[in-house]
Amino acid sequence: MNFKSLFLIGFLILFCNNTLAQNDSLKVHKKRVAIVSSSLCAALGGSYYYIQNSWWADKQTSFHFDDGADLTYALNVDKVGHFMGGLEAADIFSSSMKWAGMNEKQALWYGGFFGSGLQLAIEMKDAYAPYWGFSKWDLALGSTGAFWPVAQYYNDDLKAINFKFSYYKRSNIYWDLDAQRGKQTNKYAWQDDYPNQTYWITFDVNHFTESCCWPDWLNVAVGFGIDDTQYLDAHGTKTGGENEWYVAFDYDIPKLLKRWNSPTGIKVKHWLNYFHLPAPTIRISPKLEFYPLFL
Repeated sequence: MNFKSLFLIGFLILFCNNTLAQNDSLKVHKKRVAIVSSSLCAALGGSYYYIQNSWWADKQTSFHFDDGADLTYALNVDKVGHFMGGLEAADIFSSSMKWAGMNEKQALWYGGFFGSGLQLAIEMKDAYAPYWGFSKWDLALGSTGAFWPVAQYYNDDLKAINFKFSYYKRSNIYWDLDAQRGKQTNKYAWQDDYPNQTYWITFDVNHFTESCCWPDWLNVAVGFGIDDTQYLDAHGTKTGGENEWYVAFDYDIPKLLKRWNSPTGIKVKHWLNYFHLPAPTIRISPKLEFYPLFL
């Protein structure tokens, strides 16, 4: 069962590669397609090895769906994480396909299918893990994220709405709860450390309002996270805790650094824009609090 997810990923890459090779109308550069395919395989293989030893290191069980704990153990912060994962995977793949010569519309659709396939592969692995299970919600949200760039392509209003991520280690609760389970977790692990993660949806103010004075690089963001008051129930499942909601300023990096317009600069700004940088923030729930700079 260890190779089911790799098989799905590999099949998806080969399918895209063969389709491109057989369709001359796309005018792709076949050598670049080969570079993209081999690079993705290497990156996915390395990621699989790491995650296999951090997420799925426990003894496997038979295939099963999630029993409902999936909606409580991180109070759905992980769902936004799956959305972001699908979005970024699709972006990586579609950007690579555009570099290989594919037009934007086709590249975005291929990226959407790749991101969805990657989410399916993750759920296939979770389906055999004792603490997890195949989650229909994770797959649905991950696939929605993968096709978000496609939706933006067809709707200008959606182009003014983006998603970002921030991480700052404020609490050790993730490691403490794993220790209570008898599980040793790498002190540098962060992928499942939801109490220290915040996910943001950002809005381009100037797109939605008419303002003479609002800087075009300054957006408004709504953040979503979870506090560090969770605990383990009798079955060793995380429960409790409260969701945290924030309102903050956010920086549009491409517009903030608009003079850095070289090909390299454009790429760097694009990927930096996935990260929410420290900014004045108000936490509105569960307790009202102001932060001069919050990450």
